[in-house]
Amino acid sequence: MELLKTKNVLFVEDNDDFAQNFMTLLALFVQTIYHCKDLQSARETFASQRVDLIICDIKLNNENGLNFIEEVRKIETTIPIIVLSGNKNEEFLFRAIPLNLTAYLLKPITYKDFVASLEKCAGAFFKNETIVLKNGDVFDRQNQTLHPKGGALIELSKKETLFLSLLIENAHQIVTKDMLLASVWDYEEVSEGAIANFIMRLRKKIGKQFIHTVAESGFRLGI
Repeated sequence: MELLKTKNVLFVEDNDDFAQNFMTLLALFVQTIYHCKDLQSARETFASQRVDLIICDIKLNNENGLNFIEEVRKIETTIPIIVLSGNKNEEFLFRAIPLNLTAYLLKPITYKDFVASLEKCAGAFFKNETIVLKNGDVFDRQNQTLHPKGGALIELSKKETLFLSLLIENAHQIVTKDMLLASVWDYEEVSEGAIANFIMRLRKKIGKQFIHTVAESGFRLGI
């Protein structure tokens, strides 16, 4: 569960009272909670922020949360997703089966079920700590190393590990400066020069091809 303290959660729920109570408890386990009340804001948050875990209600006024989850699964096949529901609707249950959900929780949610679902998420994160990249390199977040295929092991600093994690987890989109500052520097004020020097040193360390600069936008995973 300690691993969850470094993770960001996208929480999609339109009931204010339930959301506040749920987030009070959730905040004890995770780093950041992005709360959205509708699917449009959920889509925008998912596209612009680093999201490690999704918790989504099914019924959102006139919207269906499963529509959003289906969209996410086309992009991210392994991100843990917990679905919340107010009733046992067989149509929803059958539709949810192929979405590889971590948990399907029925309201009112018990503390035992809540913790059990988070433990499943933590287990999924632990399995994904070692990642084999497309070019054959092995990135180990737990031990902060990168092992190039056919090359020597490269030790990484904490910030370098956080940045590479950010690139890999957001391979489908551009990593913006705001995302970089939030994940790597925890919102500290950092100059453009300091960021440029950080990127330059990391490229020298792991290879220029790994990090692709997108002019005036940010960075992408280059492999």
